[in-house]
Amino acid sequence: AVDRGLEPNRGKGERVWILDSIDGTKGFMTGQGYVIGLALVDDKGEPLIGVMGVPTETESPPIMAAVKGHGLTWWNAIGDQQVKYEPPKPTWADDATPPWLISPQAAFGACAPFGPDAPPAVICCGAMVKYFAAAAGRACGFVQYEEELKSWDHACGVICVAESGGSASDGAGNPVLFADRLFHVEGGIVCASKWATDEVKTKLLQAADQCVVPEDGGSDSEPPDSKGRYEYEPAEAIY
Repeated sequence: AVDRGLEPNRGKGERVWILDSIDGTKGFMTGQGYVIGLALVDDKGEPLIGVMGVPTETESPPIMAAVKGHGLTWWNAIGDQQVKYEPPKPTWADDATPPWLISPQAAFGACAPFGPDAPPAVICCGAMVKYFAAAAGRACGFVQYEEELKSWDHACGVICVAESGGSASDGAGNPVLFADRLFHVEGGIVCASKWATDEVKTKLLQAADQCVVPEDGGSDSEPPDSKGRYEYEPAEAIY
């Protein structure tokens, strides 16, 4: 209801703010953590500003803010003071099978960038906390294996990862644009930490390209489609 509001669709040449007041409702309800996200996108849907706040964060300052072309900064919990902070180089930086994240969890198996013996880490809950982790260097990357998505779940995360020195694109390596509340992205969203090697980035993109989420269900046992991509059957899982 809040999202629909009373405002008409965005007009040509109009910028818009996108707010997600609670990303990770399950985490909010269970005390496992949630994210507050805000983004400004231009008339083409390109993120210009992104801010993510994690009230339960203790490892780093709880707020990260990104401005296109100006990098990522960190802020205190109140948000009135910038904090000088640089995430340390992670221990996984030189590993062939670094920690990674996926959503939905049920996609692992059909989509395994580092093989079947390297499952993704599980972080509750929602997509933004995974973008936060990638920008902070706690995972080599995050792959959202869905093509029909909601702008408020992803706009601020995409620009925060990109301005942290990492990368964020669709499954084909193209920019992700948020032209409306709901948007389509080819091959899902693939982001990588700034410490991810080129080989790791390639594996994440290749895995996204090989996986497709069927609109009407599917089966892990079904053969690949004409593009060599595998379908999986969506199931209840921690996102």
